[in-house]
Amino acid sequence: MDRWDWVRTASAITLAIGVAGGSSWFATQLVNSDYPGQPSYKPAGLGAPIDLAQLQRSWPSGLSTPGDDNRLSGYMSAVAKGTAPHPAPAGPVAAAPALPPPDLGTLLASADAAKGKATARVCVSCHSFQQGGANGIGPNLWAIVGRTVGREPGFAYSQALAVQQGSWSYERLDHWLMSPARAVPGNKMGFAGIRNPQDRANVLAYLGQLGAAPTPFPAPQPATVAAGGGAAKPGR
Repeated sequence: MDRWDWVRTASAITLAIGVAGGSSWFATQLVNSDYPGQPSYKPAGLGAPIDLAQLQRSWPSGLSTPGDDNRLSGYMSAVAKGTAPHPAPAGPVAAAPALPPPDLGTLLASADAAKGKATARVCVSCHSFQQGGANGIGPNLWAIVGRTVGREPGFAYSQALAVQQGSWSYERLDHWLMSPARAVPGNKMGFAGIRNPQDRANVLAYLGQLGAAPTPFPAPQPATVAAGGGAAKPGR
């Protein structure tokens, strides 16, 4: 093909494209192509709330009923537009009665002193646990259960502990181990505490063994709430 053949071919293609485009524009002016965006008929329940979670669990059998496809399409279209109806709110759910936490005697009855000893390893940087052991940053803890608070010979207690009265019972030690700063505000012990009650009980069980004889645990309190929510009756 020479130069003029290429020119004629390109001109013919350009003219054909122009004619096709012009014809399409002219046709749109003659015929209205706006669509309503919704079916000409409306199946029952088209916009009703649909349990999508249940539909996914039962897929594909969840669309086996005639009209399910249309109802799902209509509902999803309403969701996209923000016009989907909301399902009726469920009625109030009665809260289950809260059970009281186990008392210290109950926790100690099932406590594991070996686990408590392992937990107490973090304390050896400040305390000794042997009979006759030296005081460190903190006092020696041999026979701590039953000892008078703030009275270990040779240890310089903070004023906050020095003025305390009474002895270290299991209950008092439990309160101390939970948060020393709250148990005795102003003391010098830089320890955040042990939050888990069973972990504290394990440590207390270990401390109760440190002495000439193991210190008896407090008795578990009788149950006051039965499974049905009423007061438990003592056994015979």
